[in-house]
Amino acid sequence: MLLDCVDEGLSVLGNEPKQAVYQYLVTIHSLDREQIPDKVDEFSAALRKALGSASRVIERLILKKLFQRIGSTFRETADLEFTDYVMDAKRRFEIVSMKHSDLAEGLRSKKGQVPS
Repeated sequence: MLLDCVDEGLSVLGNEPKQAVYQYLVTIHSLDREQIPDKVDEFSAALRKALGSASRVIERLILKKLFQRIGSTFRETADLEFTDYVMDAKRRFEIVSMKHSDLAEGLRSKKGQVPS
């Protein structure tokens, strides 16, 4: 899910610049696209080096899309970094997923019950 949001966020640059950013990540930072979810800190630092202050705009776009995908709203706070927001989104997604799986489990267990 995060990779899709990164793709969408970088797409505002255009396809060729997006591919150039991915190439930069691999060549200069040894960071493959598929490694981004596991190395969010490195991705953010590399994006900052590649795009300078424009990286903040791209990060915000990525975060807005990510929070939208998990059914939440992105709210920016001055003391949080990109990595903090990604971790928060992951935590929220896990909570929502657990609630849905608990609900589904409850429905499955009730299906097999015989009314008294």
